[in-house]
Amino acid sequence: MTNSTAFYLPNLLWVRATALIPLGLVILQTLAGQADLKAEEFKISLQSGSVITVDVTNPTLKWTRVSNSGESSAETIQIADLERVILSESPVGVRVEIIRQLIADLADDSYQKRKTAEDKLSEVETAGHFQEMLQSNLDHPNFEVRYRIQRILKKLEDQESTTQENQFDRLFFNDGTMAEGDLGNLRIESSYRGRSLTLKREQIAMISKPSNAPALKANDKKIDVQIFHKPLNIFYRVDQTIINFEKSPDGEELRRPADVSQTFVPVGLKLGTEQKGFIGISGYGFKFGPEKRASGNSICVYETVGTYSKRFKGIMEISFCMPNQGSVAAGVMEFGMQMARVNHSRDFIVEAYNADNQLLASVESSDEPCVFSGIKSTQPIAKIRILSNPYLFRIDRAIDEDYAVDSICFSPPVPIDSLTPKDQPSVTLNNGDLLKTNKIKLSGPDAISINPVGEQNYKIGFDEIRSINFNHSFQKDPKSFARLRPKRVLETWTAMISDGSILFIEPGNPMISKLFPEVELPFDTITGMWLTRNPSRFPMKSDFEKGKNVIVFPTCRIIPDLISFANYGFLWNKSAEKITQDLQIEGDEKDQDDPTPNVDRVTYETASAESSPTVWIQPPRSTKASQGRIILADGQQLVLNGNLKFQLAEIQEDKITISIGKQIATIPIDQVQIIEFPERP
Repeated sequence: MTNSTAFYLPNLLWVRATALIPLGLVILQTLAGQADLKAEEFKISLQSGSVITVDVTNPTLKWTRVSNSGESSAETIQIADLERVILSESPVGVRVEIIRQLIADLADDSYQKRKTAEDKLSEVETAGHFQEMLQSNLDHPNFEVRYRIQRILKKLEDQESTTQENQFDRLFFNDGTMAEGDLGNLRIESSYRGRSLTLKREQIAMISKPSNAPALKANDKKIDVQIFHKPLNIFYRVDQTIINFEKSPDGEELRRPADVSQTFVPVGLKLGTEQKGFIGISGYGFKFGPEKRASGNSICVYETVGTYSKRFKGIMEISFCMPNQGSVAAGVMEFGMQMARVNHSRDFIVEAYNADNQLLASVESSDEPCVFSGIKSTQPIAKIRILSNPYLFRIDRAIDEDYAVDSICFSPPVPIDSLTPKDQPSVTLNNGDLLKTNKIKLSGPDAISINPVGEQNYKIGFDEIRSINFNHSFQKDPKSFARLRPKRVLETWTAMISDGSILFIEPGNPMISKLFPEVELPFDTITGMWLTRNPSRFPMKSDFEKGKNVIVFPTCRIIPDLISFANYGFLWNKSAEKITQDLQIEGDEKDQDDPTPNVDRVTYETASAESSPTVWIQPPRSTKASQGRIILADGQQLVLNGNLKFQLAEIQEDKITISIGKQIATIPIDQVQIIEFPERP
């Protein structure tokens, strides 16, 4: 076959590798006669975002303890005693020498040099962690040096850092203790996939022992979601992570307006916003009784870096990662938080999304000044969004846009294969390693070629790979899949099949797949459907115990006895039960306005984003891990060997071929987002 690398699914995809090629690593100098020493397995997180598993064979690291006064002492650390190592951006010894030189420049004959040194030492990021070095020179024989240092210390005292940049290398030991100091110009000589590989300090972000947390196995179970307005005993348990924003995981006190976007990566949580700015400590403490579990610091959106003009407004995003591995996507089964807001009920909603960017649930705020919002799901929650309630604008009511968040709690993160676009293509291996690269190239009938570290290309067989994220969208728009969809697609409908497949359809009787126009979709295989431009909204736990169908609008859920489908649309009985969230409405007449829709039918051609619900004919179920799936850049999802019998027939350099019975579809590689390979026995 010319210019192609084809393979056939039945022969090659169903065989799982039971062992991986051992990876070796040697840190610092290699000592003769140590080849037979017991290796310590570590994961190395690179600055590029890749995470590789290695076996460290050298037993020690050279380590220099460095104090805030600049004093140092050298020692040797046993690698076996370490739980993880976090490197600063540059060796602390280099920073200490820079500060010493700047202090010396304060006495220079050149006025400009003295002024430049004072300005530099007055920056928190330069001398904020080394004020003892400045204080030790308060008795300097040069009067001007003493005077300038006094001014510098006053400036540092008045400033509050907007970042929590780590000035020291940090060692975290197995016994729970921590040390700060300097690993110097660390250089790692390693063996990666049978080749020698040298890693310089500037390439490494962290070294840690593997968590050995297995990926959550999707197993065709009913997807149940619950929402909560009270913590009850489901949240703030000892087995959950609780963040009150008083201190970082390393024990550092947090002060306004510290940027904490990446501060809690060690425990598996990341914070962000869709707009310009960052998530920072607000200093807005709120207490509403001990049962609220909220006090002291909180967090809010800072729209403009370095100013206080626009705070407490905008969209806050919370995502999850594996602890200490910020680039490895994760999800949680339970999430809760406290939120303070000023005026009306329902002013804010908390949205929970799964790994496929589908909306699992939205929780409206109640009428209390400090409200709790919680979500529990049998499918991992990959992302949380907090925003002003967009559905209240339809009743023309003023919206309170100010809020702060505190006392976040969540269950232990589990690895997921996230559909969310990342900053570059990536490959996830069966052992949990994440390999990021600029380009993924197919190599032979059953492998890819990738350069996750340095310039060398590595050939990796499909039997070692869990998933490939081609991530073609990141070059076009990293924020949304919707922008990849042509307008004519956005105007149509999407259906979820009972095996978890998601297809654009031509609604009617029968319903037709747009990808396979000659294939009719049996009505009994359809689980749910929604307008393509809208997110799919999941039912709540036990909804199907009240009726056979569930209709989910943004502000309510309707449980009809029966939904009637026709070529023009669908309708249900007006007397169907309407479920709204349990809100406490007190004393505000505007809060009595009902934003829930008062309709009993939807017409396909005239459906709008505001008036169109998600219709569930059967309870949604998770996909089986053994099946695998193909996810297209436009959001369609094809589950292999499921109810519709999709087959991945062939992979070539520039396209893949998918079949369903005798019907085939050829899809260009640049329209394929993710290939998740099936579970192999």
